[in-house]
Amino acid sequence: MRAIAMVLIGLAVGGATSGCSSVAMGVGGSNMGVGVGVALPASSRAEVQALAQRINRHRVAIGCRALIWDDRLAAVARRHSEDMARRHFFDHTNPDGRDPFDRLEAAGIHYRAAAENIAYGRTRGRDTYDDWIESPGHRRNMENCEYTHFGIGRYERQWTLDLVRYRD
Repeated sequence: MRAIAMVLIGLAVGGATSGCSSVAMGVGGSNMGVGVGVALPASSRAEVQALAQRINRHRVAIGCRALIWDDRLAAVARRHSEDMARRHFFDHTNPDGRDPFDRLEAAGIHYRAAAENIAYGRTRGRDTYDDWIESPGHRRNMENCEYTHFGIGRYERQWTLDLVRYRD
């Protein structure tokens, strides 16, 4: 049996913080998960799309609205996944001290609520989803009906999910 190292961290800041697994703040495109000027291989796009579909199917099943795909969020998520891989770290906060909320604001994304899930070690979207849904902090982020938009970025075996509710 082959063992795969799987590491998960969920971030959601604001109303409630749950330890180190979740942080949240406040209470569909064709190139899913693509950063600016980056073309993903078809297999990566398919895996990102599979993860997005699973997240939305689950949300609808529990009574939330499906999230709306946002290319800008996907670009922020993709850049973070790539940054983690290239600089060999695994955290919501990069070595420069920028957290998800800093990255969203730098991209001109003005939100009322935001959260981020990250994962490392999986090649398939369905496996990443299964791991997140089994983790209370990650699950809480995905099941929070307040969020309306999302983007997923994948680079190698790093995954980032950014969720927001935009300011009205």
